[in-house]
Amino acid sequence: MATKDWLDFPAFDVARWEAEAARTPPADPSAWYKPHWVPSARAVELPAKALAAKSEGNRWSLTESIQQASEVMPALMGGAEGIRFQDERCTWEWLNGVHLKMIHLHLDADRVELAGFPLKQMREAGWKGSCARNLGTVTAEEVRQHADTLSALPSVRKWAIDTSDAADPVAALCSGLVQVHGAWNAFEAVGLEIATERECFVWRHQMRPHVLEGVAMTRAMRILWQRWLKSRSQAPANIWLDARIYRPEVGEGLSTDRLIGMTSAAYASALGGPDSLEVLPHDSGDGMASSEGKRWARNIQHLMREEAGLHRVFDPMGGSRVVEAWTASLVEAAWDAFEKQMQS
Repeated sequence: MATKDWLDFPAFDVARWEAEAARTPPADPSAWYKPHWVPSARAVELPAKALAAKSEGNRWSLTESIQQASEVMPALMGGAEGIRFQDERCTWEWLNGVHLKMIHLHLDADRVELAGFPLKQMREAGWKGSCARNLGTVTAEEVRQHADTLSALPSVRKWAIDTSDAADPVAALCSGLVQVHGAWNAFEAVGLEIATERECFVWRHQMRPHVLEGVAMTRAMRILWQRWLKSRSQAPANIWLDARIYRPEVGEGLSTDRLIGMTSAAYASALGGPDSLEVLPHDSGDGMASSEGKRWARNIQHLMREEAGLHRVFDPMGGSRVVEAWTASLVEAAWDAFEKQMQS
């Protein structure tokens, strides 16, 4: 008679567990200590995402960066819903055969030569996505020029908050608020209509593998954005959260060793609720990623949807005491840091 080893585990022995635990030295808590932590049981209802209504669940756009024309069609056929052009080599011809109304196209306006793209023709073809300038470096005159260039493209977001370089969540959130504050001053200086421009923001950020912190940070971004608008007597407006997964170093290990940390970061981001999510290929490095690396990166997101169903429920971690407390702590710490910086 065949045995089923997986059914033959002994019953859990509480006395043995207590004896073993008593001999285990306590872990160093410094790795988990968060100076901004404030216990809270208050749940906050998140505002709707920019991509879809709450009734459509936790949708996000699977996004991939394109480095050469031959990568466009494999990305779209492999399930990418958004493609990112961020190099001066990118041209309109790379989109030959692509139906713009079926994807999100993101142009990095600080790097891409916009003169090589027929913006009017793209608008008529149904272009949606972004063509954003980085607000951390843009001048008032550049704000005016960019607004004029995209004046006829209301469905394209044109201003980017970029906190990708900040590893600490409080520093990243505070930096985002500082960038918005600077942009608001620039809009007023050049006479842009603030009520219109607030609908055109993208927040680019990098996700790391700490799941609970990543979920809380993503949720905090939406809350802080609405809080900032309210502080300026503005009506609520959606912001597009554009997440990119970090690529860990591997030392002497294999490049595939990156996949565990990258998958954890992607999981944290998806639970937090971005509008677009890009998982970098594990073998991208400083050069061109392989087609296999790009396929694996896309499949991480496909598995999170098709196997885990993370796209089905809006704000899936909302109501968790730990996540709500962590979110509230990040919001208050970032807002306090922002106000202190504005006063200094």
